[in-house]
Amino acid sequence: MNAPYPWLETAWQRLLATRARPAQALLLAGPRGVGKGALAQAWAQTLLCEAPQPDGAACGTCAACHWFEAGTHPDFHVLTLQEKTTKEGETRMATAIEVDQAREAVDFVRLSTYRAGNRVVLVDPADTLNIASANALLKVLEEPPLNTVFVLVSDQPRRLLPTIRSRCARFDIGLPSEALAATWLASQGVVDAASLLALAGGAPLDAQGWGGAELEERRGVLEGLARPDQLDPVTLGERWKTLSPQTWHAVVYKWLGDLLAVKLQGKVRFNRDFSGVLEQLGKRADLSGLLALARTQAAEGRTLTHPLNRSLQLQAWLIQYRHMFD
Repeated sequence: MNAPYPWLETAWQRLLATRARPAQALLLAGPRGVGKGALAQAWAQTLLCEAPQPDGAACGTCAACHWFEAGTHPDFHVLTLQEKTTKEGETRMATAIEVDQAREAVDFVRLSTYRAGNRVVLVDPADTLNIASANALLKVLEEPPLNTVFVLVSDQPRRLLPTIRSRCARFDIGLPSEALAATWLASQGVVDAASLLALAGGAPLDAQGWGGAELEERRGVLEGLARPDQLDPVTLGERWKTLSPQTWHAVVYKWLGDLLAVKLQGKVRFNRDFSGVLEQLGKRADLSGLLALARTQAAEGRTLTHPLNRSLQLQAWLIQYRHMFD
């Protein structure tokens, strides 16, 4: 069994070297879009494999591996975000791992293992544990049962409780080199890999996730933001309210980041196809207004699924944006 992605090979070999005595609580931390979740899954399968290869990796052929790949291994438990039904009957993804889920995991590790081997609990994304669910896990993280391994995956480890972080062996996963990421993207049939990598901040899986429709939506938004003097907040707020909050946030947050970089004498990083416009606007932008809007956008990233009036929210944002260039 190889590393899930070529840029994870070094990290994978470091993990395999610990297979005989794995950390009972492991925190895989790093930027989103680099394959931490896939690495965690591969590590869990390796720990549960009953006929590992000479280097310690999972064989992929034993009964345990077959169960793992089918999602039915009795000694593997996943804590993740679940879909919830609102009072209005809408189905939405939860914004936090709830305490009841954490208690189920605690009950799971207190049982005897089915296969008399390791037992693995995967928490992904761990930074969505709320205070109650994190506290519910603390006791078993402090004193994990025999042969039990917790694997936590986080894009934002600072959002974890300090008491959770202190009980984990931290394993950082960084961005791959641009050349390696671009080569891999090209092998996956991705066109203009360099531009997409820049847009994704160097994260290859995020770059791969940009589809044609999203790129068109991005261009439409940026063409509007590129002309703040002609910007009509009411009209654009109505037009853009159908954009997914995730797409909107990803696009405008990087746009603000590039404006701020130019204002501070730096270079455009994300939106290289709009470099000329950004260099002009960045010099014009009011720094205090730009910082305030960037903080607002960062806060919005934590409440993307909140049932707000999108049109009014966008109009308010666009008015604030336009005022930066008065």
